[in-house]
Amino acid sequence: MDIGETFAELPRVTSTHSRVMYGNLIRIADNLDFRNPVFNGRAKRNRSLGSAQAFVVELALADKAFRERLKRYMIGGGAQFVYTSDYMDRY
Repeated sequence: MDIGETFAELPRVTSTHSRVMYGNLIRIADNLDFRNPVFNGRAKRNRSLGSAQAFVVELALADKAFRERLKRYMIGGGAQFVYTSDYMDRY
């Protein structure tokens, strides 16, 4: 049994996420399929909550349309934001 992949009871929710968002992240972590080609070339992960959260952010930022929509929440309309990908990222 891998440590950290399942919880006997849910950890206490902090102010970082609402309970609904926290639950969604747990469901994502429980359902990740690392055989999917989107994981090719990415660093090895596990199904922990932190890994699921990081993967969702990486996948969102890899989407150019999402990055452009995100800029409206940035200082100066995101003029200083430059997206870079890791050498491991391959599509």
